[in-house]
Amino acid sequence: MVLSAALSEKTRPGRDDGLKARERLLGEAVRLFAEQGFARTSTRTIAQAAGVNISAISYYFGDKEGLYRSAFYEPFAAYDAEGAIAALQAPDMPLHEALQTYFSYILAPFGQGAQMQQCLRLHMREMLEPTGLWQKEIENRITPLHRALQALVTRHLGLACPDAGIQRLVFAIMGIPIYLILAQDLVQTLAPDLLHRADTIAAAVEAFTHYAQTLVEKEREMRQQACCGAAQEAQAHHRSCRPQQRSSGQSPASA
Repeated sequence: MVLSAALSEKTRPGRDDGLKARERLLGEAVRLFAEQGFARTSTRTIAQAAGVNISAISYYFGDKEGLYRSAFYEPFAAYDAEGAIAALQAPDMPLHEALQTYFSYILAPFGQGAQMQQCLRLHMREMLEPTGLWQKEIENRITPLHRALQALVTRHLGLACPDAGIQRLVFAIMGIPIYLILAQDLVQTLAPDLLHRADTIAAAVEAFTHYAQTLVEKEREMRQQACCGAAQEAQAHHRSCRPQQRSSGQSPASA
């Protein structure tokens, strides 16, 4: 088996070397773009860090913009956003399981080590220094996730359509893990093991699912209280109007 592998390596050295060169370029591009941003990172710097000729960038990625797009999108290609959206949209999916699927999808990159941490940082930098990819991310991934989560909550609360309260609730649920993503350096300093092992990520998924489900149930409770209050107010108003109606009905008779 070792000999076979060695022979295979000898028969296609160019392809293997090319793939490794491309991987190194992509890895260094993610790191440098995340640290310095698109505008302040030169292709020459990336090529030098990767230990390859600068012409390799045009060969594998076309240009700097193509390399940036690959650095932004490729590391997340394995994460199934459509699967998470489908789970949220499934009419028979229990709330707990749907939310669990959502948070598992959001937190999955944390289990992929330091390079994925750099990828998350790159996405955060793109938010602050947009090149146009963040807007596409909003349109192609975040908006469908938001709408699917919104439909899930609306359906679970038995409402015909979302209102301002549902919008606030959905943004609150989506915001639960955001600080951990945005403040990775702080998390690394204060709680370095919080999201860096499979068991701690699983615990975070379960905890966030519980937090989100509690928010949904609290919203239900608030709406029920508001309905009861409105009904009691209507009854009180009706009772206060009845004597006036009686007295107004007696006036013509007495006249």
